[in-house]
Amino acid sequence: MNSFAPDCQINLNRKQILTSLDIQLTGVSFSYGSGDKIVEVLREIDLEIPRGKLTTIVGPSGCGKSSLLKLMAGLLETESGKIWRDETRRRDGTSFVPQQSTLLPWRTARQNACLGLEVRAEITQKTELDRQELEYVDSLLENWRLGGFENAYPNELSGGMIQRVALIRSLATKPRLLFCDEPFSAIDFVTRLRLSNEFKNLCFEDQITTVLVTHNIEEAIFLGDQVVVLSGRPGQIVNVHFPKLRDGSNVVAARSSKEFGDQFSKIWKELEDNQT
Repeated sequence: MNSFAPDCQINLNRKQILTSLDIQLTGVSFSYGSGDKIVEVLREIDLEIPRGKLTTIVGPSGCGKSSLLKLMAGLLETESGKIWRDETRRRDGTSFVPQQSTLLPWRTARQNACLGLEVRAEITQKTELDRQELEYVDSLLENWRLGGFENAYPNELSGGMIQRVALIRSLATKPRLLFCDEPFSAIDFVTRLRLSNEFKNLCFEDQITTVLVTHNIEEAIFLGDQVVVLSGRPGQIVNVHFPKLRDGSNVVAARSSKEFGDQFSKIWKELEDNQT
């Protein structure tokens, strides 16, 4: 009987570890093309995505960041390796915010923001959206500086506004898993800093497991509970950082701290040393 105890303990520990994760990648590689035109994009990726945490991914252009995000979201199939996902969490709600945000041109900003909720209502055979759902959308529009533009159509909005509406469309459904491909890239610097606070707090409060791709090292450090650094193509994991910021709730205060500067320098050097 005692000879089986260690194995039982190992299995128990493994189960406990997995229940704290939403996604786990083991030896994942990915290529595209065929014949002599195959391009190796990612090589042997091992990565764990903790439940309720925010993971950011940085790396040189063309290193496979977006491909990695789509693999985790289930939008691409792996060439080799395995991706484990918590299926209950996935079914409870998954949202993907693409790099090129698109809105339906015949719908207003508010109507576009409600689209995900409407799709979910159709699936669950609800006849109309709840008042609480509509109020939540309105609060997001207001907090994200879109108040007064609720009835504007996409051709009346700036690129940054369109990107914000697309992000609100995903957040409105309160997903369990959220995948974002450079969601703040078209937003002006000042608004981007303010929204970083809002976005981080919202993901924390709702315990949304979030994976976010960015080219901005500062954004990655402030937002990320863990920061994944990829090498040049084929993308491989150079390091995974776990920023410990003295004031992680305020982006301006965090950026001015010594801890932030030290973390930036480490990641910058890793990217410089692993461009190709």
